[in-house]
Amino acid sequence: MKNIPSLLFTVGFITNQDKVLMLHRNKAPNQGKWNGVGGHIEIGESPYDSMLREIEEETGLVPDSIQFGGILTWEGFEINTGGLYIFSATVNSWKIRENGEGILKWQPIQFAFSHPDVVDNIHYFLPPVLAGATPLHYHFTYQNSVIIERNVSTLPKEVDIFQIFTPPL
Repeated sequence: MKNIPSLLFTVGFITNQDKVLMLHRNKAPNQGKWNGVGGHIEIGESPYDSMLREIEEETGLVPDSIQFGGILTWEGFEINTGGLYIFSATVNSWKIRENGEGILKWQPIQFAFSHPDVVDNIHYFLPPVLAGATPLHYHFTYQNSVIIERNVSTLPKEVDIFQIFTPPL
């Protein structure tokens, strides 16, 4: 994709009624912050399939539905310039399986939208994603771990959540 960093990861926000499942990360990036679940897209897997796998691996949950919310890209962050696919999912179960990534906890949705211990870019993209807005491209520029610029634009036509991942050259 031209002018878009490699999209190598997924992040998902699982909801049940008025709660969202958040992960308090125990390792970098975003160590000590609340985030969604997700991770690396594996070779031969689509972003959509990666998100389903990550949800099951990290929580034990199987979503009733899953929606694509857009892409997030960054530069100047604690890891290399890059990007990820954003998803939201709904479940009817409160029972979660713990994992080695951190502590999972059902939080009020408003917590994810505004709490200072939540990864700061989530405050900008999660409200429209959970509201079912058209998927967009959210870009953040960081300096000294602080967002200094954010930009929201239309989703590039090349973005395909069902395209099988092959490593960038």
